[in-house]
Amino acid sequence: MAEENKQTKDKTNELVNCLTNKKVIVRYIVKQSNLIRDPKHVLAGGLAEGSHVKYVAPVYESNGSYYNVLTNAEKDYLEYVMGMEKNALSIYNREHNFWDNFEVTLGKDDTVLDLSVPMDYIKYKVLLANKNFIADSLQTLENKPRETYRFVMIMDDEEDKTNMRKLNTSMEAYMLLGQYMDKRDVLATILEMLDGRPISDKVKQETILSRLQDHITNNSKMFVKFANDPLLHTKVLIRKCVAEKLILKRGDYYYLASDNSPLCDSGSEPTINVAAAYLSNPKRSELKYTLEGKLNA
Repeated sequence: MAEENKQTKDKTNELVNCLTNKKVIVRYIVKQSNLIRDPKHVLAGGLAEGSHVKYVAPVYESNGSYYNVLTNAEKDYLEYVMGMEKNALSIYNREHNFWDNFEVTLGKDDTVLDLSVPMDYIKYKVLLANKNFIADSLQTLENKPRETYRFVMIMDDEEDKTNMRKLNTSMEAYMLLGQYMDKRDVLATILEMLDGRPISDKVKQETILSRLQDHITNNSKMFVKFANDPLLHTKVLIRKCVAEKLILKRGDYYYLASDNSPLCDSGSEPTINVAAAYLSNPKRSELKYTLEGKLNA
């Protein structure tokens, strides 16, 4: 009896507790469609109210075996703490395989998983394994968005941190907008980069500002990226030169009008980024000053 108690104690000491005193919110991602733009619509995002999506442990296409969503240490601890037999959570069991009937059901309402609860922890690991459909954090959803994402997992105070980060980015965006408020060419260039299409000189500055404000509201991070572009002022120069036909734009490529030479080094393509870097190179200072002089004249 004493020997049995000793073995149990030794086994407990070997185990590593994978459970943690944290909670995860699994939230449905509501996307706009051409037919439904209201996020409160019963069919918003393509999922009807009351409908659910079920996720299971993924399988390998090559052999049909389950992907091991748990590490060996997690499996050992969970089997022990849940009172299961050894290898009850193994993916290789031919009979009574735990994973054959295990699924996680998600709907439009938030699903809260308590990672201190063994079964919730297993659900969490299954959802993590479905990485094509479920973003593992708000930051992943923001920085590496996928069209296939249907849900996002939000850890404890991550939502507050994300909202604060967005607020800081929005504040930076409006400071940059104010910095360029009276520089129409700069504003128009930023808008062209955001929209991906040219802005006519006939467009009023108020219209440009209004559209830029929309971009800040929808994606302040992207606005800040373009407004802080180290090549921004060279791109403004290129834009003005195109308007005066000192630089020719053919499709997405830029050429010097005087000799039809591409604004890039040999082997490159003269896109706006390449052309701006080309003109910003100190070796091209004379060419850049010549273009600026012609504009001023």
